[in-house]
Amino acid sequence: MKRIIVLCLGMLILLAACGSEVDGTYKNDEMSIKASKDSDRATLHLKSLENDGGMFGVEKNDGNVEGRIDKDKKTMSFDVQGETMKFDYKVKGDKLILINPDKDDEKIELKKE
Repeated sequence: MKRIIVLCLGMLILLAACGSEVDGTYKNDEMSIKASKDSDRATLHLKSLENDGGMFGVEKNDGNVEGRIDKDKKTMSFDVQGETMKFDYKVKGDKLILINPDKDDEKIELKKE
């Protein structure tokens, strides 16, 4: 009986660990993040950064920003227009939750596509 309980607990822990990795594309109305569980890289797409160059000679921007994922610390960092944006993150089911490390109450939720 003890072996069955230990086996079940082990399987439960393994199942919980597998479901907490960032893998795929997550998005909301303003942004999306594309990441792979096999890489420490991520691409952040911000709709607010998109522009086609326009009439005033503004540099064309597709809205994509490359970043890094530290899976051990559960953090993501992106360099956006010369400033580093750093987030703590959690994966809950099909949601990626980005948390401002300076203010725990500031969270951004993205849903997996």
